[in-house]
Amino acid sequence: MARIDPSTCKFKVVYSTYHHEYLGYLISAHFITILPDGALSFEHQGAHPENLREFGSYLDDTDKELIRMLAEISPREVLKKHKISPQKELEFFVSRFQGELQKIVLANIQRRIAAIIPRLAGRAVYVMGKDGYPAKEPIEVLEERATILFHFKRTDEFTRYYPTIKLQGEIVDFRCRGALLLCNDPAWMLFQGKLFSFEPAVDGKKLQPFLTKEFLFIPRDKEEIFYSKFVPAVIERYPVYPRGFEITDIEAAPQFSLQLVETDQRSLSLLRRVSYGRFDMPLEPAGAVHVEADLKAEPMRFFRVFRDQAAEARIRQLLEAIEPRPGTLTPWEYLDKETALSWISRHKTFLETEGIRIQQNAAGYRIHLDQPEIVMQTTESGDWFDIKATVRIGQFEIPFIRFRTNILRNIREYKLPDGTVAILPEQWFTDYQHLLAVSEPQGEDTFRLRRYHAPLLYFPTQQNGRSQMPEALQKAEQLPEIELPVRLHAELRNYQVQGYNWLHHMKSQGMGAILADDMGLGKTLQTLTLLLKEYEDGIRTPSLIIVPTSLVHNWRNEVQKFAPSLRLHLHTGIGRYRDPGVFAYYDLILTTYGIVRQDIEMLKEFPFHYLILDESQTIKNPESKTAQAARRLTGRHRLSLTGTPIENTVMDIWSQMSFLNPGLLGNEHFFKEFYVTPIEKEQDARRSAKLRRIIYPFILRRRKHQVEEDLPPKVEKLHFCEMTETQAQLYEEVRNTYRNYLLDLINQGTWKRHKLNILAGLQKLRQIAIHPKMVEADTWGQEDSGKYQEVKRLLKQVIEGQRSKVLIFSQFVKMLHIIREDLDREGIRYAYLDGQTRDRQAEVDRFQTDREVRVFLISLRAGGVGLNLTAADYVFILDPWWNPAVENQAIDRSHRIGQKRTVFYYKFITEATIEEKILSLQRAKAQLSDDIISVEEDVYKLLEADDLERLLEGNPLAGAV
Repeated sequence: MARIDPSTCKFKVVYSTYHHEYLGYLISAHFITILPDGALSFEHQGAHPENLREFGSYLDDTDKELIRMLAEISPREVLKKHKISPQKELEFFVSRFQGELQKIVLANIQRRIAAIIPRLAGRAVYVMGKDGYPAKEPIEVLEERATILFHFKRTDEFTRYYPTIKLQGEIVDFRCRGALLLCNDPAWMLFQGKLFSFEPAVDGKKLQPFLTKEFLFIPRDKEEIFYSKFVPAVIERYPVYPRGFEITDIEAAPQFSLQLVETDQRSLSLLRRVSYGRFDMPLEPAGAVHVEADLKAEPMRFFRVFRDQAAEARIRQLLEAIEPRPGTLTPWEYLDKETALSWISRHKTFLETEGIRIQQNAAGYRIHLDQPEIVMQTTESGDWFDIKATVRIGQFEIPFIRFRTNILRNIREYKLPDGTVAILPEQWFTDYQHLLAVSEPQGEDTFRLRRYHAPLLYFPTQQNGRSQMPEALQKAEQLPEIELPVRLHAELRNYQVQGYNWLHHMKSQGMGAILADDMGLGKTLQTLTLLLKEYEDGIRTPSLIIVPTSLVHNWRNEVQKFAPSLRLHLHTGIGRYRDPGVFAYYDLILTTYGIVRQDIEMLKEFPFHYLILDESQTIKNPESKTAQAARRLTGRHRLSLTGTPIENTVMDIWSQMSFLNPGLLGNEHFFKEFYVTPIEKEQDARRSAKLRRIIYPFILRRRKHQVEEDLPPKVEKLHFCEMTETQAQLYEEVRNTYRNYLLDLINQGTWKRHKLNILAGLQKLRQIAIHPKMVEADTWGQEDSGKYQEVKRLLKQVIEGQRSKVLIFSQFVKMLHIIREDLDREGIRYAYLDGQTRDRQAEVDRFQTDREVRVFLISLRAGGVGLNLTAADYVFILDPWWNPAVENQAIDRSHRIGQKRTVFYYKFITEATIEEKILSLQRAKAQLSDDIISVEEDVYKLLEADDLERLLEGNPLAGAV
């Protein structure tokens, strides 16, 4: 057909409907030239967005928009969107156009046609001829809509079902008369040249069967689903003419409610409901009619409930403004019981004012809708607190002590006298479980606590709880000053005076305490000041000081230096006295943890004035014989000294507190269940905060940065090192071997049984990162590791400079041996200390006093406690340790009172190795260690499969070595 030239001929835009074998009924736009007599010629051309520029000046805006919309659903556009060439159209529709793809494409076409047809009213619309001529038969697009009536006739044998249509006041006899449905949703029917839709809108699928059938017959034995599903849906939306069953219209005022349903033992759902008469339904957006069926009635009955959509929308809007869990997909479902009841309590009056009832099942389990409130009165009585508490729940007042079993057993439901069930607030189980676990009932409505349980009466989450700590448990800076002992041979710094005042105060209150200052801040001096004051005040009962074996000489020296007037007895060695009567002749008895363990049957009989544990983390394991022995000792007062109150787990603090203030933290089982598991396994911040709050008054902890003006400055530096090429190759080989081994074990589900093998692999990787010679001593040869090359370079600068001294720490004794061999070859003098060193103090003295001894090689573990190494001004940490507290203790050997020089700390980290991952772990631990309650995990015990896999992951830098 020749191309139409709009500049030389008249034309008309026509819209043609046609049937596509795979896409159904479509509409296309065409330009047709107009003959001189006004008739349409056979000369036509397709109208597309591509030729709108050419014809655009002759078209109105609606035609332009329609042409664009029709082009988007043309077969050509479907092929184009799926990148199919026109030559492969048939192959595409036959083989690929099916399933989900077909559903999506056809649904999109139906939506577009439903939007296009109404805009065709008043325009030239035709049926396309089979020869492709676009204007074969005219179509009138009606703006007036047809109505529909569905007829149901139920007999003893079947139900006959069919629709009738009325258009422009006349019945349209469309069944089996050649009618077409150009669109299904909503239905647009083409019949006898008229294209029309329906009011209300009709789903074309309900009309489709009647294009070829007069009636549909439903046999009596198949009618149940038909009448329970299909018929109610029709009655809801369309006029129905029933015969053989009845339809009753229900018009009543809506009644709104929230129905409480127990979804499981811990949660409730609030179902939003509306009822009209006896008919109850969800308060959800829906049509104007709701239909319910009574299929067993004779005759069968349907109830057509007319809904007040405006009233329902208003109530939905009110409820959405106060929904209990806003911003979630299910704000009304699976609510924690306390959350649900708290919400009801806050909004109950408002809901009732708006005519919204709170409903529960009439029989059986019923929840009391008033929230429990507790009123508590506390009276101090000597060394005790007497507590009288009452719980108010609606009209009931119940002694709080009756809830003890529920709270201790984590049972949140309590049956009230009227048979309803109260839901105890979850906060009670955090606030009161510990209190009830350690209290002693006194009568029906009172219980009592020991004086040092005072922190348990502080409830920051309760408005009627105590707002501050009892006066007996104030911190050091808030206490009055106590006169210092006159025979003290030392001048205390300001923070040490505060520590001394605090120790004296805790003693006067009869409470055990932990002095937990950072290493080097003078815990020993503050303790000796306290003991000397006790002596000068007339106390003649000796005090027992228990220390690690390595600290015996340090304590003896400190006593002689600061408090020489105190008579000191060393209860150590094979020749020690076995008769405790000898202790009465002394003021201080100094012994070790090992001796206490051996001599406990003798020691427990002597009533000491003070029991003092130095490095008290030694008793962190409550099951150890050492911890058990310490708890059996008898003393009027108790004190612990440690720089690391918690080394590995939260359980460490229970063991120490059970020595200091027995019963403060409950028994061991309670503490594990209530604190250890929630804090360590579940990262429960509230439980951690509660534990911190309870032990806070009994721990005095000052960090170096808090007293920095009293200490020399220090400079810390992370020194990153690259591996040598050979070292990197070995590292990757070992890493890949263990990683593949771990993944195989994980796949087999046996990784836990072989966990020690994986940990051995991690240890091997750490050694390779420092120096491969530690694992391949016979084959490595003379090549140094990358890290050791840097260590030797910087060590040379230190030795060649001024008279500087350096501490070199490593966890691996093998590495210390490698350095020692090099120092021997170079003729450099050094001191050496590891776990096998017999005379530790002699090595310390050589380093401190001999100017020629420039280097001190120290095992990280062996040198962690009990050393004063203030002669050092450089510290090298060769390998990072899992627990940064261990490293910090080593570093603190040089940064103690008495140091006058700036100290430089170099921590050597091998890049692209497990050491960087350990460094990340350390930083995480350092963040936690700012709190007293930190979880210094024993990583070797707590690593899970995914942790091990991360540690064995490759590093992008590794391949670049």
